[in-house]
Amino acid sequence: MSLKRFGVSVPEDLLERFDRLVARRRYVGRSEAIRDAMRLYLSQDDWESDRDVNLAALNIVYRHRPVLMAKLIKMQHDAEAHVMSTVHVHLTSSHCLEILTIRGNRESIQRLADQIGGLSGIEYVRLFTFSLPDSDEDHHHHHDYHL
Repeated sequence: MSLKRFGVSVPEDLLERFDRLVARRRYVGRSEAIRDAMRLYLSQDDWESDRDVNLAALNIVYRHRPVLMAKLIKMQHDAEAHVMSTVHVHLTSSHCLEILTIRGNRESIQRLADQIGGLSGIEYVRLFTFSLPDSDEDHHHHHDYHL
């Protein structure tokens, strides 16, 4: 990946606020913070533009109830959006966190999130959406593990 330099003019008070954020989040410098901000802005635009393929992580906190868990599984299997993975975490003796990784169009992902959020017993639902560059689809993903 090659890097390009460019100049940006911003009001002094905005730059001061940004520099405080850079320090608070312990960025190496402004450049990395600006790259993060640009990725977030572009991802939001992709989501709003309803690209063909969007990705999302749906975080769900709920009371552990077998009936509710069965409904969650059924919704995932019946959804138009593709639930690629789930992570189930026992937070307490009564509460669970489930994280779904989802691929699909904006409407199908949002519909699944809304359906799950409307279930009785669901206490928190947070949808984190993102997209990746089209060129990433063309590359086979692999890891080289050396033990």
